[in-house]
Amino acid sequence: MRAIMWLQMKINPQSADPDQKAIFNWMPVVFTIMLAKFPARLVIYWAWNNTMSAIQQTVIMHRYGTRVELWDSLRLRFGRHRTQD
Repeated sequence: MRAIMWLQMKINPQSADPDQKAIFNWMPVVFTIMLAKFPARLVIYWAWNNTMSAIQQTVIMHRYGTRVELWDSLRLRFGRHRTQD
């Protein structure tokens, strides 16, 4: 749940307010602690909902020509690097 929340927050445009950035960076951690006692099926529902929202946000941003920098940085970090022969 925390990873999916972090991913969704990184996809959305960043705020110019430094206080709001700090809150958004800590929000997945706080929600993980808060949701620890909730039933697993509810947390799975929220995680699935966040996953679908992240996919929807990516598709909308792609259609309007907005670059999703998170995907580019993840591709560079974990993707295969092409070697020139």
